[in-house]
Amino acid sequence: MKRKFMFASLGALLLFILYTLAQFIYGIIQTFLYRPQFAPDDFVLQSEVAFGFIVQRSPLMLIGIYMLLTLLLFALLMLKKERREQN
Repeated sequence: MKRKFMFASLGALLLFILYTLAQFIYGIIQTFLYRPQFAPDDFVLQSEVAFGFIVQRSPLMLIGIYMLLTLLLFALLMLKKERREQN
């Protein structure tokens, strides 16, 4: 049981890492393929470069999502075990 929970926890961590990498790669691709739109001469352009996005969620919410994902994966692993035992 502990082993299944550990695998579920590692699986949830892997999914969070893959999601973060996907967002990062998407941002890099958008950066390389960016074509500026020409602005009128009286328009002041931004002098700073920003990359990525800001998530306005509390850290407790992210931890809660991680724990829910872990519990979901644990439930799926236990369901798989029960189905295997039935056959």
